Amino acid sequence: MDVDTRTSTQLDSRALATRLASSPIRMPGGRVALTGFRLGSSSRVQRGVSLLEVLIAVLVLAVGILGAASLQLNALRYNASASHATQASFIAYDMLDRMRANSGNLASYTINVDACASTPEAPASVEAQDLTDFATAVGCRLPEGKGAILITGNRATVSIRWSDSRIRSGEADTEFVVSSLVSRE
Repeated sequence: MDVDTRTSTQLDSRALATRLASSPIRMPGGRVALTGFRLGSSSRVQRGVSLLEVLIAVLVLAVGILGAASLQLNALRYNASASHATQASFIAYDMLDRMRANSGNLASYTINVDACASTPEAPASVEAQDLTDFATAVGCRLPEGKGAILITGNRATVSIRWSDSRIRSGEADTEFVVSSLVSRE
């Protein structure tokens, strides 16, 4: 003789599941709830959903990584551009300070620099050394660097130009110009 060892709660839940599977439940207002409900049917509906969720997560992650890489690349570009601008500023103000220190020979500081200068021998005078240092700094430290010093009376204008095309393609040359009064001794 078989004895049913299940509790009444287990029997009631099994009976409820059988009732739900066989007939819909009528809700107040005439609405029908849980029609066609079967035990174990949710696994068939869920098949493939996990894979889809993983693919969407990988896509979102890939877009995020590409965005972060783009930000890093732009940061490097702008950092290099700012470095060139800072270098040009240092070169220009250094030259103005040198002209102030040797203001008696201010008229001899006019120069145009178009390329990196090579100096095999030591310059003969202070202003020649200053101009050699300026030409080397502009032409050799900045990409495609060009520079000029224009003296008009007591006003010295230092202009430095360099190319940012290696950083941003198609970019026009960047120019830094500073002008200052230099009092003569």
